Amino acid sequence: MRISEPGTWTTDICTGRRCRGFTILEILVVVAIIAIILSTILLNTRFSRPETSLKQHAQTIGKTLRLLFEEATLEDVNYALWLQPGRYQVLQYDGESWQPVRDRLFARLARKHDYEDRLIVDGQPVPIEASEEPKPQILILASGDVSSFEWRILDRRNGLMVLLQGDALGQLSIEGPSVITETTESSL
Repeated sequence: MRISEPGTWTTDICTGRRCRGFTILEILVVVAIIAIILSTILLNTRFSRPETSLKQHAQTIGKTLRLLFEEATLEDVNYALWLQPGRYQVLQYDGESWQPVRDRLFARLARKHDYEDRLIVDGQPVPIEASEEPKPQILILASGDVSSFEWRILDRRNGLMVLLQGDALGQLSIEGPSVITETTESSL
């Protein structure tokens, strides 16, 4: 590289070799790498649609119910699920009364959420209301008996609904998410 004398300006910085820019291939490779990195970041962050969030919420509840059924029969413990406005809680019978379970695994259900719940147990609608005293609504007993239920989880803001159904044998099904229509609204 040539050094300029004081008071002069040198614009030729490519002395002794050919001056050139980036080729189109090099630019395309860089753009492809950036696109791969950005897509990985976007997929790993939780940019999810309301349908996906509602489905994941229902699947978490379904997995918890299945786990409680297995745990109840294997460990000879009676469990129940207590629905309150905006949250659910797992209860355990201690021989005298129903108490909230302190297990971290089940603590996720006690978190607040923005969904509305509608519950029918053994063919009867069950009111979902706040209470200081735990009220077991869906029973999962050590004998293998389980409450038959229909549990609708409604996302009113986005007009979506998921239906969880459980039978006395512990079989669970999840339907949806589906759009809340006038027909489904009248059946709620």
